[in-house]
This record gives sequence, C-alpha cells and structure tokens, in this order.
Amino acid sequence: MADFQSSSHKAKWIFTPQQLAEKYKATNNRAKQMLEKYGTTRMRVDVDGSLSYPEPQVNMTENADKHSRSKPISVEEEQFMRVYYEYKLREVCSAFYFPHKIQATALLYFKRLTCIYAACKIEENHVSAEELGKGISQDHQMILNYEMIVYQAWSLEFDLIVYAPYRSVEGFVADIEASLTNPCEFCHPTDENIEKLKEIAVAEVDKIMLTDAPVLFPPGQLALAALQSANEMHRVLDFERYLNSVLSRQNSAHMISEISESLHAVEKWVRKYSFPTDKDMKHINRKLKSCWGHNSHDDNKKREKKSKHKSHKSSNEMQNGPGLT
Repeated sequence: MADFQSSSHKAKWIFTPQQLAEKYKATNNRAKQMLEKYGTTRMRVDVDGSLSYPEPQVNMTENADKHSRSKPISVEEEQFMRVYYEYKLREVCSAFYFPHKIQATALLYFKRLTCIYAACKIEENHVSAEELGKGISQDHQMILNYEMIVYQAWSLEFDLIVYAPYRSVEGFVADIEASLTNPCEFCHPTDENIEKLKEIAVAEVDKIMLTDAPVLFPPGQLALAALQSANEMHRVLDFERYLNSVLSRQNSAHMISEISESLHAVEKWVRKYSFPTDKDMKHINRKLKSCWGHNSHDDNKKREKKSKHKSHKSSNEMQNGPGLT
C-alpha cells in the first residue's frame, strides 16, 4: 500500500474546516439551483456516468402552488442526514461482522458519497451484491447498476485507497509496548494496561469516524487523539512526553503545540457530535418528499414494495426448505 504522505487521500480528501464548510454550502446551493431550474423530475444517469436533465421548467416558481412547492433541505439538515446514515452504515457493518477496516473504509467512502459494497471490494473482504442487498432489504441490482458510475464519475474518481486510524493506533501501541523492554521517562505500563489502552482507543476511533474529523485530519493525528482520550481515563503514560518522543524520533516538522492543538480539535468534534431525533428526521423526510415529485415518489414506493416482496419470498423459501422440482 502506498504511503499516506504521497496518497490521493492526503492530496485530495483532507480539507481545512473552512474548505469543508464551503464545499457543503456550494453543494447545497447547486442542488437548490437544479431543483429550481428542472423541478422535481429526476435526472438520468447515463452509462458513462454523465447526467442528463429534463428541459428547464419555465415559470415553475410562479405557477406552483405554495403548498406543493419543493422545500429543499438546508446545509444543517444535510448534516443530520449524514450523521443518521453513517450510523446506519455502522449498523449494517456490525450485522455482517465486518472488521474495523471495512467499516472505516466504508465511512470514508460515504463521506465522499458511497460506501459498503465498494469498501468490501477494496479491502478484499468478499460479499456479493445479492447478499448485501438481502441484508439491507434492497434490490441488489440497484447496487450493481450504480457501482461503476459512482467509482468513475460522482465522488470517488477511482481514489479507492484510504487510510483509517485503526492501523495507526496499532502502530503507536506497539511502540508503547516496546518501552516495556526499555523503560523510559514517559511510561512504565504493564501488558494489561496497554491492552486496556488499545481497547479504549479503538472505541474512541469508532466515535471519531462518525464526525467530520476524518476529512480534516490525517489518520495518524486521529489515532493520537483517540490514544490521548483513552489515556485520560487510565493514565497509562505521560502523554505529552510520549508525543515529544514520537515527534523527535520521526523528525517531524510539526511543533508539539501544533499537534496538541489538532488533537484537541479532534476531541472537540467528538464532543459536539449530535444524533438527530426522530422529529428531526421526519421533518427532513417531508421536505425531501416534496423534492422528489409524485413520479419519483411512486417509483420509490414500487421499488420498496418489490424489494419487500422478494425478501418475504426468500424468507418463506428458507423456512420451507429447497423445492424438490
């Protein structure tokens, strides 16, 4: 695997808070403009990944009844949706007993717009589209139809190698374990304490991955932030001295004050994490339905009904056993 410093992940998918906020706002404005220009009729995705739109609707705003007009969602409501579906994504990964690296890759992909099926492929953890579709009660053909389009044109742009903090946590823990044979000024831990530190740090990474921090900070800093939080609970080592030791051995250009500031910023993202209430999601869904239009909404209902029918049929077949004819 390529080094993070020379990766497309670092070059194209790590932003400053201001850049990220501007991207969220620009994307939201673009969606609103498309809605105003073309109405609720859905765009068409062509085979090559390009997008086709219907003819612009003349005087759509003036002619629309105020109760039937589309109600686009805000940037803040989009954030609620991301939080909601990232949590759902983690539930699906847990249901399939996927390892942390699959969940982390899926979350990083989702922050770029797509996720689980692609993550399983790139991390070489095979699961068929049929199996995944059945697990989430969706038609597997939908997954296959959009796979290459998403890779190529929409969000990933074939930048499939991503770096998650879990491996960095393991590296730092191994470094701390090495100090057991050569006791130093920053730690005198036991095997039991180190294992507890690692366990809690992994749980802290799980929390971090559900925030915007993974697109603002490199994985090494995310891992250090998780270890710092874990260490605050158990005081296994003098973390500031350990941080100084790491930076001096790596000849890092970063100052200890810079790294500490980044770690506290990551911790702040975790603290302000907020999961939307049922009331929030119902309000957002009502607004989304106004943007879909009747044809789109009817199509979605048909797909859901078809998917449920297939799922019910498969369940009956499993209960009744394989047919003899």
